[in-house]
Amino acid sequence: MPSVSFEHVRKAFGDATVVEDFDLTVADGELLVLVGGSGSGKSTILRMVAGLEEVTSGSIKIDDRDVTALPPRERDVAMVFQDYGLYPHMSVRENLSLGLRLRKIARQEIDRRVTWAAGMLGLAPLLDRKPKQLSGGQRQRVAMGRAMVREPKVFLFDEPLSNLDASLRAQMRIEIGGLQRRLNTTTIYVTHDQVEAMTLGDRIVVLADGRIQQIGRPIELYRAPINRFVAGFIGTPPMNFVDGGLREEDGEVFFRAEGMSIRVPHENAATSKAAESLTLGIRPEDLRLNASTTRAEGGPAGDAFTGRVVLVERLGGTSHVHFDVVGGSRMMASVLNDRLPDVGETISVGVPPDRVHLFAADGRSISNSASLPS
Repeated sequence: MPSVSFEHVRKAFGDATVVEDFDLTVADGELLVLVGGSGSGKSTILRMVAGLEEVTSGSIKIDDRDVTALPPRERDVAMVFQDYGLYPHMSVRENLSLGLRLRKIARQEIDRRVTWAAGMLGLAPLLDRKPKQLSGGQRQRVAMGRAMVREPKVFLFDEPLSNLDASLRAQMRIEIGGLQRRLNTTTIYVTHDQVEAMTLGDRIVVLADGRIQQIGRPIELYRAPINRFVAGFIGTPPMNFVDGGLREEDGEVFFRAEGMSIRVPHENAATSKAAESLTLGIRPEDLRLNASTTRAEGGPAGDAFTGRVVLVERLGGTSHVHFDVVGGSRMMASVLNDRLPDVGETISVGVPPDRVHLFAADGRSISNSASLPS
């Protein structure tokens, strides 16, 4: 399978730059996910690969072939859009085969590819139906099959699941991931949904304002976010943030904010012991709730603070407990349902020091040695 290389790609519309210095290589057979909010440039990057948008500067190579100036039909890529784009008057079989028929592929070869794709996607019993007779998930499979029969070098997915309901999205994530690994086709997948990114991607590129914020495996972005933006974007529910500063007392370093004093490992704060303005980040699933006490059960003093519960969201196996730090800001903990506090109850919240993230005033992480791409 071919690789896809971006070499300092930039895209501007007039005076507005929407993609800036996008530079990376998608490995052979890799599923790379581009994730970010609206306006981050992710769909524009995909459209530049497909040839639907011109590159302002830089170059794009597919299988070491420069395709920057080539028209879409000469790039050997297949794109699946958010909109299924099926012809309502055609059957599933006709929708799958249309592109091949327009390219004058031999009838026997068309039949082989359509039969193969239909078998892979579970569409064989539906080949004679019209799109209006299909569910949303089945229509998305047809759109995927139409791309598959072209047997392209690269698959491009532009938010293909955003029109589906939650249960279908979960099902289709599994199917797309399994299909990509069976076909081993180099794939670039665009989404604004970080759950899709985390579950599908071999690697994830987090984008903001057209710039790469961080590239890495899903677990790397979760455990070691490079800045506050990535920390808040990756992870469900999102990370808690509290503004404060560091103080050194009796040989130990503490993060102090209104209503809390949290011990910080030396390796996380060695260069910032006297920092006046920092942000602490802690994931909701890393917080420990205990009965109303002055400290967390089994935890040393300085690793807990108190809060007052304002909302409990019961989600089945887990619940989200929203609470106000006494004298400080609002936070949320994700906990098991063994013992849930009541609204209005004062609780003790334990914080494992090794799960704390620290961010400098400019948003950069000082909890790991990674750095932003230049």
